[in-house]
Amino acid sequence: MMAQVLLWGGGALLWLGGVGLLRMRNPYDRLQAAGVGDIGGVALILLGVVLEMGFWESGGIPLLLLVFLLFTGPLATHSIAKAAFVRGERPEE
Repeated sequence: MMAQVLLWGGGALLWLGGVGLLRMRNPYDRLQAAGVGDIGGVALILLGVVLEMGFWESGGIPLLLLVFLLFTGPLATHSIAKAAFVRGERPEE
């Protein structure tokens, strides 16, 4: 039961991140919506997979993926934000 809640919650966060990506105006707001939605959604889905399958049956690979995504997601978001800033997109005040 808890695994299904995590899977549905992760799917909802990914969906909301996609909606935020389409609805926001400037690149910085889009990165905020997409970054939180992606990392949070994928984290919930991977935790749901571990709970559903079991840690030993899945080989712990979903948790390794989660650690990898927790390190690379913010780095990618920061790189995109820096590229937008260098390009001349200034944040709104």
